[in-house]
Parts: sequence; structure tokens; C-alpha cells
Amino acid sequence: MEYKLGDIVAMRSNAKILWIDDNPEREKRANILEEETGIKVEFISVKGMDLAVELPKIRKKYKPDLVIIDHVLNDTQSEGWARYGSTLVGFFRETWEGCPIFGITAAMNLEQIDIERYTYDELIDYTEFSQYIRYIPNVIEGFKKSSKVKSIENWILLLKAPKQEVERIKGCIPHNVKTAFGKKGFSNMIYRWFRTKFYKMPGFLYDRNWVATFAGIKKDAIKKYLKHFRKAQYDGIFNDIEHTRWWKTSLYKIIYEKCKDKNAPLRSTQDVANEVLAVKTKNRSKCNVCYEKWPETFAYTENTASATMEQMHLRCTLAHPLYRYEPMFEEMRIMARGKVG
Repeated sequence: MEYKLGDIVAMRSNAKILWIDDNPEREKRANILEEETGIKVEFISVKGMDLAVELPKIRKKYKPDLVIIDHVLNDTQSEGWARYGSTLVGFFRETWEGCPIFGITAAMNLEQIDIERYTYDELIDYTEFSQYIRYIPNVIEGFKKSSKVKSIENWILLLKAPKQEVERIKGCIPHNVKTAFGKKGFSNMIYRWFRTKFYKMPGFLYDRNWVATFAGIKKDAIKKYLKHFRKAQYDGIFNDIEHTRWWKTSLYKIIYEKCKDKNAPLRSTQDVANEVLAVKTKNRSKCNVCYEKWPETFAYTENTASATMEQMHLRCTLAHPLYRYEPMFEEMRIMARGKVG
């Protein structure tokens, strides 16, 4: 299903976001969200209220297109189950079927949240909320589109993927998601797969660090070369404007179509890309381990929660012990210790 600009404008003008929070100060951020997106945001402060009494009223009164709810509702008169936004998600889904529900929480609470985060369609660190402002309208539009397509094949078309990737993508979507098509909860299930697997993991799509590694460019120098890859930029359903992605297949196409060397397929992709993009020597990538050119992967430096990722050769890394290999996605790797090569 193709949406025209007028359809999208109408979607936004008719949409409504419901923000439920026990911190009245957050209404200022809700107002900013409304101003910058053009979508009506109804902020409901539940501070000091008994949620067992108030929530049924809210559910009856509103029909939102997206809900933002505070994860920790400890400044209310409620006890037990009603003190956490995650426990209220099922309550709202009974009435607002197919409505995306985002949890929001202070950064200090994120490390304490484990399985609870998966009850939401998204859990937001409040300090990073500004990164979601331009993304939220795309979530609302994406859920509406997902609810209207006639088959899983038509949903895949919403990704606007290169033709040669369509069947591979279909093969990657979990069976339980594909068989949920047309049933209650499909939009939520396909969104979770999209966000946690398809968009997050390098494979079909690359983030800027993987684009840099692909092109043989230092990660802090890639910005000046991204203009060459505009045609590879992802602009399909649920497009996250603040966290751009590029189609891996399209990156290859752009590089090799521009290269005039008939022997280009026999050379490393980084070498070809450096020639086509006229990359300066100072901007060429080097392995974080052996310091030689053309690292092929982007790997973790150590096995800790705070580990950074750097460009490395495959030979200078090992398969990361905490990640399972996912077919058609890049293998997560970690820097090898000791002698390499």
C-alpha cells in the first residue's frame, strides 16, 4: 500500500498521543512533542491518584494512536500491579488493539529493567527522548500501514527493499510472526522483529559504523562520504530518522557500478570503495588490533557491558560468546587476545 503526502498529513492531523505520567514536569516535554510533530498530545498527570479508579476512565474516554506511559508510577496512591507501566500494558491492549505503547523511564532505572521491557513496544530512556521525537510519527504511520496490508508479502514491500532481498527478508521473519498476520497483535509482533532484529542488527541494513567499515573509511571520517550513498539510504516503514540505515546490497551496487576497473570484483571492497570515493590516506580504516588496512568487521573490544566497538580484521577477532549467530546477519565478534594473524 502506497501512501501519498496528503495521506500522511491527514494521518498526523487526526492522530492523538496519550502520555500517562506521575511526574507533572514531563508535560513540558509532551508539549515539545506536539509542537514538533503536529500531533495532538494529551498529557495526563496521575500524581496522587488511585490508578485502579482512574485507568478505567482513561481507557473509556480515549482512543489514542500511540501511548507513552511512565514505567515507574510510584507517586500515586496505587499499590502492587498498578505501580509499574509494564503491568498496565495488557490492560490497555484489551481496548486499544494495535496501538503502539512506549514506556519511558529515568536512565537510572534502565539497568534494573529486564523482562519487563518486552511488554512495551519500545522502552525509552527519558534523557534520550529527543531522539524519538521525529521517529514517533513514523511509528504511528507504520502501525496503521501494518494493520491495512493484505499479506505478509505486501508488508515486506513497505520496507522498500532492493528486489533481490525480498525473498531473503521473508525467510528471516520468524514463523510465529508470519502466521500471526491478520490476527490480533500482528502489528506489535512485526514491529518488535523490525526494531530488535531487522533494523538493529547489521545484515540487510548497515548503520554508519558498518558503512564506514564496508567502505574502508575510519568511523570518525565517514560523515563526509555519506553523500555518495544517498540512494542506498533506508526510507521504508518505521524509518528512524535519527538513526539512519543503508541497504548493504545497494552499497555494493553503488560502489561497483562506479568503478571502471574490470578486475574490481577480484579486489577487496574497501580498496574499490576508497578508489571510487577518492578517500584520503588519513581517512582510510585500519584494524584496531594489528593496525593494518582494510578491517572487514566491526567488533567489541572486550566482553563487558560497557565495551566499545572498533573496526577489526576477521582474523583479529573471535565469535562473541554471548551472541548467537543469526543467518543472513553479520556475526557479532570480539577482539582476540594474544597473537593474531
